[in-house]
Amino acid sequence: MEDKRKLKFIFVVFALLLILGTLGYMILLKVSLVDALYMTVITISTVGFGEVGTTSELSELFSVLMIFLGVGVVGYAFTTVEAMLVEGRLVDLWKGSKMDKKISALDEHYIICGSGELADVIIDKFTKEGLDFLVITDDRADLDDYSHHDILVIEGQATEEEVLEKAGISRARGLIAALPSEVDNIVTVLTARHLNKDIYIIANSTSKSGSQKLMKVGANKTMSAIEISGKRIASLMIKPNIISFLDVVTKVGDVEMDLEEVIVNKGSYLEKKDLIAAQIPNKTGLIVLAIKRNKDKKMFFNPPGNYIFETNDVLIVLGREDQVEKLRHLGDENK
Repeated sequence: MEDKRKLKFIFVVFALLLILGTLGYMILLKVSLVDALYMTVITISTVGFGEVGTTSELSELFSVLMIFLGVGVVGYAFTTVEAMLVEGRLVDLWKGSKMDKKISALDEHYIICGSGELADVIIDKFTKEGLDFLVITDDRADLDDYSHHDILVIEGQATEEEVLEKAGISRARGLIAALPSEVDNIVTVLTARHLNKDIYIIANSTSKSGSQKLMKVGANKTMSAIEISGKRIASLMIKPNIISFLDVVTKVGDVEMDLEEVIVNKGSYLEKKDLIAAQIPNKTGLIVLAIKRNKDKKMFFNPPGNYIFETNDVLIVLGREDQVEKLRHLGDENK
């Protein structure tokens, strides 16, 4: 941002210098616009080509002023651009312009507010899932690191409306407030909800009272990274066999398994079939752990075999990514 402001400043000052010189020579030398522009350029560049028009003491003094101004502006511009070129900041600026275009084209994406260890875990997961997302941070080191790894990032405070609007808050599907300060998370959630009443918001809280406040200002869900880690550690100590079982279930050998959501789309293989007739374990190898019924949002754990799937029901399944994709495309070969 600072480099972009410097380049804009150089361009504006240089343009004003050209306008000042052109108008000045038109008045003092009584020459045409083109001749006045010509005089301005050769004066501030000190190239020494022939002058036009009849000079006077006043025009000569004006030329001296233009030379001093020109040397100052050109010198500052040259040293600034040279430093940016040597340090590679011009390339970063060019990459930043490309990034801005990509951000403007995002739709139904996710916004991660904040950086650091918590945000890095979220970013890694989103990257593996191939999701469209961007990060908002004011940490210069993280900003450079993300941009060098081709992660879309915006420099600024997520608490500001202007920054959230630049991130495409009106087009975004979801927002995660993972800032280190709970106050900043509250302000971010409040601002985001004001700009997009339909966006799904998850916020990190560091206290029970903070969780309640985040819900009041518009968060759909709140999570405490500290609380989750604490419960996991305690459970590992108190019930080690259960935790070990969960670890085995989600990681069999070198194969990573995960919980996934599968939505029953209209006209899909699952629609109007019961769980037994669908033969999901036989056809895909997945384990159906639960079903969230669309019409009343009720969750069925270990669902009965006679449960009939309706449009927009959500299946919670355990398995590999390729197995999940197989379930999503069951019956496609018959269409």
